[in-house]
Amino acid sequence: MSQFALKWSRVISENESKLLVYLSSILRCPYLAEDALQDTYIRLAGMSNCQNLAVKNATSFCYQVARNIAIDMLRKFNRENIVDIETGHLEQLTDQQVDLEAKYENEQLSGKINETIGKLSRRHQNILSFYRNGRLKQKEIASLYKISPTLVNFMIKEAISSCQTELVSH
Repeated sequence: MSQFALKWSRVISENESKLLVYLSSILRCPYLAEDALQDTYIRLAGMSNCQNLAVKNATSFCYQVARNIAIDMLRKFNRENIVDIETGHLEQLTDQQVDLEAKYENEQLSGKINETIGKLSRRHQNILSFYRNGRLKQKEIASLYKISPTLVNFMIKEAISSCQTELVSH
């Protein structure tokens, strides 16, 4: 293993939990965040010596590469969804029109909720994302952020209240 690969391995391991939270906030999935972090290491470890020498702040550069990989993953996911829709059999949709209408309403509601959540602070968004997807319990979230479980509970209730207020006003 090269000296630069060891350097990137150290940078990632020192910042792993924060990087995973950051990537989860972008990708909204801890498993995709882990994949993105692994891809980040592969990309960084594969850089040339010249590229490595040009990096001034390794941690900042690591976050930037991780962010770009996460955005690329989202773009790929969106492209794949468009292809799935285009290749679907539209003739079968008329039989399922009631289901489609309910699905559409749920998607609209989910979109409004996500839009409201997007207005919250990054910390609120991350905590709510972990809680909403059932990935972590409130005690685990509190431990990750080094805050009390009571504060986590308060932040979740505050976010839910914001969503309810936003939905009622629309």
